[in-house]
Amino acid sequence: MVKKKTRILLITGRDAFNDLLMINWGNLITKYEIEIVKAQVPIISLITKKKIETTLSSFEYDKFDLVITSGLIPWDLSKINSPFSSKIKKGPRFLANLPEILKNFDPFNLSSQIPADKLYTFSKEQNLDLLIDKNRRKFKELDKKNGFYLSKSESGVIFSPILPPVVIGEIIDAPKLSFEELSNKIEKYQKNGVSIIDIGSISDENHSKEIFDLISRLKSKFQIPFSIDSINPEEIHSAINAGAQMVLSVTIDNYEELLDLDKDIVLVIIPNSEKDSKSLSTEVKMDRLINLYKILRKKGFTKILMDPITGVPISPGFSPTIEILISLRKKIDLTYIDFKNHDNLPKPQLFMGFGNVTELIDGDSSGINTLLSIIAVELGVSAILSTEYSNKCRNNLSELSKSIKLAYYANQMHVPPLNLGITAFQFKNKQEFPKYMQFGEPLEKIQLEDRPAIMDPKGYFKIYIDEEKNQILITHFNNSVNFMDATLTLVGDNAESLYKTIISRKLVSRLDHAAYLGKELIKAELALKIGIPYSQS
Repeated sequence: MVKKKTRILLITGRDAFNDLLMINWGNLITKYEIEIVKAQVPIISLITKKKIETTLSSFEYDKFDLVITSGLIPWDLSKINSPFSSKIKKGPRFLANLPEILKNFDPFNLSSQIPADKLYTFSKEQNLDLLIDKNRRKFKELDKKNGFYLSKSESGVIFSPILPPVVIGEIIDAPKLSFEELSNKIEKYQKNGVSIIDIGSISDENHSKEIFDLISRLKSKFQIPFSIDSINPEEIHSAINAGAQMVLSVTIDNYEELLDLDKDIVLVIIPNSEKDSKSLSTEVKMDRLINLYKILRKKGFTKILMDPITGVPISPGFSPTIEILISLRKKIDLTYIDFKNHDNLPKPQLFMGFGNVTELIDGDSSGINTLLSIIAVELGVSAILSTEYSNKCRNNLSELSKSIKLAYYANQMHVPPLNLGITAFQFKNKQEFPKYMQFGEPLEKIQLEDRPAIMDPKGYFKIYIDEEKNQILITHFNNSVNFMDATLTLVGDNAESLYKTIISRKLVSRLDHAAYLGKELIKAELALKIGIPYSQS
């Protein structure tokens, strides 16, 4: 018996009609019968309820199973006065992406309110959340746990390879920063998916008192766990006394002065020693980590992460880090590092720092984070430390959080990290460029012209971005010199809301001025999103 095809009426505007005729539907033609209709509007996002009703009045209700149109339409499609009101759904915002949606998503589950690409991503993220919840329950039910909680009070933070790696956001040289600067960073880190805030110390300096004061104040303001990144025992004790729950970094040099710490504290051990005069070999790092782990276990510490110290790419080299992590994972999984009577004790876990890679490559951090996250998830790493220190690593932690989601979901589904509905794209995507279709009109090539600007009688604007607060600021001035007569400053995070407000307030009177403002505001918005400087041209 031949399965009946799903019949879809696809509504688009005049400008995109020819593009949609050129779409390659591939194997979808075996499942779907698609008819494309051109509504009498240039751009489908501008269509009104009445015009959709008029367009649909030419078609028989029983002839189609679904009606799909652009996700850019801003209103609820089910509100139309038509028999098709129960069948009409929003496709992706760019209808050229419809084949991918139809391939991976049941079109009958599309929404009349939410664009299909958003709904598809939301659906996959819901699946990921359900998967994580399932694995959390599985972890809690295990008698022999492969991992451990950060603390009894922070049972939501679990270090285990069956869950996504815990993201730890480091604030480098924290004692140098004001409380306000630290607060701004923490707020941003939290928004970017960080689970633990790491207070970075200053090398060869003792800031025990400042660290105690900082962590005490920060814990009263933020509901997020803190760790201390220091090898100085005094600073570590101060941080723990102030409420930090995790220590980076325990070494063969300082561990004896830390044996009085609560045995429930999470320790990150590293192989380095102050006596080292050269880079350590893979074998030496392995031996030191295992020996230090055994010492600390015998002293009663149960929550230990092993950090081989991620190698700087090329010099001294990144690949030995992978080699060490692979060897450690085998030892942990196969022999539990030669411990007896450890049935009820949590296994040690693996730890990676990404900063030595993202901060020390002149390359886009988004792609680097994606590949590093895939490596970490493949190796069963349970915690990742990263930061946003240099300008090129703006929004680095947000990129990392997305990359971990992609890597973890792919790992759980046992498939490559491709076409999962979860992506780590920041600048590029898989959407095809619309193809130009000639309409028989003459083509006129426009040459670059450098005409002098004509002042708008309504005044002029200066545009800035505030990276810390993720805002665009546009200040209006009357037409006088020296910027001495500002009338108001509008603040927002997207170009559209700002230029619409400018138009509604009648702050522009010339079309060329309005076009210029639109261009500059879009540039400012993109600069804010991708983390590059903006300067008004």
